[in-house]
Amino acid sequence: MSYRGKVILLGDAGVGKTSLLAQYVDGQFSEEYHQTIGANFLIKEIDLTKILDQLDIKNPKLKKDIKDKGFKLYFWDIGGQTDKLWANEYYFVQAVGAMVIFSLEKVTSFEQIDFWIEKLKELSGDVPYIIVGNKTDLERKVNKEVIENKLKSLGVKYFETSAKLNKNVDEAFESLSVQILNTFK
Repeated sequence: MSYRGKVILLGDAGVGKTSLLAQYVDGQFSEEYHQTIGANFLIKEIDLTKILDQLDIKNPKLKKDIKDKGFKLYFWDIGGQTDKLWANEYYFVQAVGAMVIFSLEKVTSFEQIDFWIEKLKELSGDVPYIIVGNKTDLERKVNKEVIENKLKSLGVKYFETSAKLNKNVDEAFESLSVQILNTFK
């Protein structure tokens, strides 16, 4: 049986969580916007050949075992309506990692990342997470310097992506996968 874990995608409504996930898992992008109610769920077997050399697992037996058995992530795309989040909090339970996503063309979505990080830590504990600025294909409204200052205070990895153009999507998901696998003992 492969190693597995649950990853949650967090962020305000309309930042592109569903689109990023569809691009990563199925290689698809839709121009139509369908608001996520509750959560979407997708599974992806991670191609370890791309990330194996980045793993910092000290136990050689465990590293070989992960390589032999594989690694599956179960992705939960959480609806971004903060006023309805109480109904979705159980999706956070047992998450092994998260992506906190904002839209580069929507300043208010960037301003909400602290809310999502606090909710993640409150409900999932101290799990690895990355920040993703999505929609590089649209006009940027979130200042790069403001993002850099936020990242310095958080000390996390950051990726700018475009689900539409499939830009940096795999890299973001693979980076998070490496961080999750590196927590294995």
